[in-house]
Formats: sequence, C-alpha cells, structure tokens
Amino acid sequence: MNSYNTITLRNRPLSRESKPVPIVLTIAGSDPSGGAGIEADLKTFSSFGVFGATCIVALTAQNTKGVNSISKTSEILVNEILESIFDDYLQSDGSSRLRTIKTGMLTQEAVKVLEGKIDLLDKEDVKLVVDPVMVSTSGASLFKEEDMQQCVTTLLKHAYLVTPNFEEALVLYSLSNSDGSKDSNIKSVQDFVDFTINLQQSLKCENILVKGGHIPWDANDKPINGKDFKSATKVRDVLYESSSGTVTIFESEFIHSQNTHGTGCTLSSSIAANIAKGKNLRDSLIISIDYLHQGLDSMTKIGHGNGPLNHNVIPEQDISSLTKSVLSNPVSVSNKIKEEYDSFLDFFKSQPLVVPYWKKYIEHPFVNQVATNQLPFDKFLYFLKQDYFYLINYAQVQCLAASVAPTYQETLATSKVVEAIVTEIEKHKVKLHKKYDVDYDSNSDNDLRPGKACINYCTYLLEIGKKEDYIGIKTAIAPCLFGYYEAGVIGQERRQRRDYDLGSLSNKEESEVYGSWIDEYTSDWYREAYEVGKVGLDKYLNEHDISQERVDQLTHIFAEVTKLEVAFWDEVLDLE
Repeated sequence: MNSYNTITLRNRPLSRESKPVPIVLTIAGSDPSGGAGIEADLKTFSSFGVFGATCIVALTAQNTKGVNSISKTSEILVNEILESIFDDYLQSDGSSRLRTIKTGMLTQEAVKVLEGKIDLLDKEDVKLVVDPVMVSTSGASLFKEEDMQQCVTTLLKHAYLVTPNFEEALVLYSLSNSDGSKDSNIKSVQDFVDFTINLQQSLKCENILVKGGHIPWDANDKPINGKDFKSATKVRDVLYESSSGTVTIFESEFIHSQNTHGTGCTLSSSIAANIAKGKNLRDSLIISIDYLHQGLDSMTKIGHGNGPLNHNVIPEQDISSLTKSVLSNPVSVSNKIKEEYDSFLDFFKSQPLVVPYWKKYIEHPFVNQVATNQLPFDKFLYFLKQDYFYLINYAQVQCLAASVAPTYQETLATSKVVEAIVTEIEKHKVKLHKKYDVDYDSNSDNDLRPGKACINYCTYLLEIGKKEDYIGIKTAIAPCLFGYYEAGVIGQERRQRRDYDLGSLSNKEESEVYGSWIDEYTSDWYREAYEVGKVGLDKYLNEHDISQERVDQLTHIFAEVTKLEVAFWDEVLDLE
C-alpha cells in the first residue's frame, strides 16, 4: 500500500464586494509568436485589469522575422463570433459589460460584418478604436489596399478613435481624398498638426491619433523622414479631438530598441482598455505611452528579428508623475468662458459633445408621457423603484465630494445636501410602502433590484467620485440637478396644454401623482436649488484658473452623465 501526503490549504476570506470589470473586445489577426495581434491585445488588457474577448479574423504563420502566410476567417464565422459575444456581453448587468472594441488587422469579410453592427454599437454606447494595421514591423503586408479602401469608406467614420502611424496615415489620406496622396514632407510641428486635422476631416472619425514613431525628431527639433533613425531623440504623437477642436501633442523620448514587434497593437489596445475604464482620451494616452516605453525598456531580446516588448510591466496610474508639464497650452480659459457665456452651465450645454444628448434629456418622451398621462403607471412605479437606488448612490457621491471639498464651508454645505437626500430617501421608502405596498426589505420583487441603466449610472458616478477632485465630482452630479428642472419646465408647459383625460392611467389618483411629480421639479424650492447649483459652478470658475485640458475633461464628464440620464429614462419606456 502506497503512502501519501495530504496538504490542507488555508481558507482565504472571500471578499463580499465584487468589483465590476469592463470588457474590451479585440477584432484582429492572431500572432503565434505572441508579440502582436490578438495575443498582444490580451496581454495588454490583463495588465490594465480589463476582461478581454476576441474575434480572430485571420490565422497567421509568423514570427519576429516576418509573416509567412495568412488564412482568413470566413464572413459567416466572423458574424457568428460577434453575434455570440454581443448576445452575452452587451446584455450583461452593471459595468461588467462590453465597453470598447479595438480592431487591428482586418479583412474585407470582417469589415463587412462589423459595419453591419454599427447601429447596435451606437445604441449600446460601445466605443470603437480602430488601429488601421497595414504592414507588420517586419515589413509584411497585412491589409490589402482594396480592403483598406472599404474600411475607409464604411467603417472609420463610425470610429471613436483611429490610431494610424505616420505611414498608415499617408495611405489613409490618399484613399480618402480625390486629390491623391498628401505631401509627406513634414517640416514643422505645425505641419504635423495640420496634417492630422486634415486627415480627421477626410475620414470623419470622431477623434484621431497619428502616432509619431515613424517620423521622429532629432536634437535640432527637425523631423526625420526616412528609415534611418540613429539621430532620433524624441517622438511626437498628435491627438485631435474634433468635438472640442482640441489638439494635444504628446512628446516623449525616442527609445532605440529592437523590441518593437507589436508596439502599434499594444499602444492601441492600452488606449482601448483605459477608455473602457472611464478615462478620457488624453489621460489614456499618457498612461499608454508610458506603458509602451516601460515594455520597450524592460525586455531582453527574443527571436532573431524585431523582438516583442514586455507586456508584464505594471501600468502607472498617477498621471501627474508621468508628465513634466502641461501637454498643450496651459493658459486659463476661465475669463474667455465668463466673457462668452452667462454661466458655466450654459457653457457645458453649448458644447458639441453635450448638445445632442442634453436635448434628448430635457425633451425626453418619458417626461412628455408623464405630463400628458400617457405613461402606463406600472412603468412610472418601476422608475420610482429605480430612483430609490439612485438616490442612495447620489448621497454616497456627495459624501465623496465633501471629503475633497477645498474649504470647510463647502464640506459643511455638501454635508447638508447629503442630510437632505437621506431624509428624501426615507420619505421615498415609506411613501412607496404605504401607497403601493413596495417593501424594500423583501426580495420578492425583481424591480426592487437596480436595473441595467441604474447600475451603469451609479457605477460611473462612484468611479468619478473616487478619482476626481471636488469640481470633477460636482460636474458629474450637475446634470441630474439641472436637467430635472429644465425637463420639468417643459413638462409643466405640456401638462397645462393637455386634455384633461386619464390617458393610460386607471384613476384620478394616478393622474395626481404625475402632476405632483412635475410640480416638484418646477417648484420654488427646486428652482432655488437650480440657481444655487449654477452659482456654485460659477464660483469655482471665478476663483480658479482652468486650462483648456481641464475644461475638456469636465465637458466629457458632463456629457457622459447626460447620456446616462437619457439611458435611465429610456429603460423605463423600453419595459415590456
């Protein structure tokens, strides 16, 4: 009889708090050598703590020396893969859902399928990051020109971000302009900026990053147009954000390394991961460029060609430690905003990134249906149940704002807001229990759990509350305060013009509930809160010099929360 040893493992205490993990999908080719393509994307996703899903559009036989052969995935199978992923991960609850898609090497079949999914991705607010891979580091062609032409024609205009290197950018410009190729003789930084803006306008994508690794700069600050980069000292990557008209130049050291296999894939997948985690484009770029540099610096040579970089480095999250100075014009724009707008709120509402969503928000059919008694009461009751969970989250975020308030007076003022919210939550709970037999201590009603829209909204607010400063948090909670008042005013006007019938309601009591809900958000006390909120934003504007970069960040936050407000009411109307 054989003897044996038994090893009993120590029970590890399980965390009761599950943390949401954003999902990023990569649609690209496979690199069996592990340095580029799908393999590089997945390693990068893991480094940044996001969950990676894949759609492999081609198998390749390649290594660090070159690509030997390519076998494409059929259009039918690509479609089935995407259908499977979307069916599962777009329907996930909470923030553990598909947030970003990153594409690398694409085939004509993949472009056709993906183009047919654009409406769905727009509806679900999934951002598309397109890395238009044409040639591998070893020089092998990965994307035929006719395939790229189709990509330019049908796909790139839907992209949130396109990330070509300079050589790819030249090809894209040629394909998207009737006047042929663009003069590649970049002589100055301004030439590079102008080229980037012109390319975005040709492609019609939302944002574009032209990577500068193929056009580095020497010690005399002259661009090197060619293949001999021995004298290169720095790299400039140019980001153009069309919604705000902002150009940001990311200047970094040129790293002389043979470990460059998969650098383009890695940078783009890193940006996609950071976008999925809720970071703005410029912060994503800063973190991603540093991650790429760490990977280049810390890798020993693998293979006989251009070796891969090290994807196992730990990304730096502290933006301030990664920059020596503000990356673009740091001049305060506070005075300009004060001169052109009556308030900071008016400025936000006028920005191209916000305008379409703000209109959808304050003119939302939900409010119109409440105002005219056309909303079935069971849907309104669902809204009230969801609003209960939102109010709890709203109080938590206000607490986070109080904890970082710049003065003790603002801490006190914010604390009083929290107290008022908690009182409102308790009244809300009692009222629902007495009038509608809604018991939040019972688990029998599925509607007493936060729905998808509520979870997405609350998760985003908490993420902002944990990483932003006082004005960042206040900006995030502003659309709720301001939007409900403006929507209420529109709703009140419609209610006064309505025919006095019950519409979709069963009795007069339900109609009175709708009327009181509209009245609450047009009442004197709520209008006063609206005005106080405007003054609070303006006070910060008057007392601080705010750079264009910071204004753009705040505008992005305001726009994202406005979208979430729209989604909150959309979900109510979409109930079966």
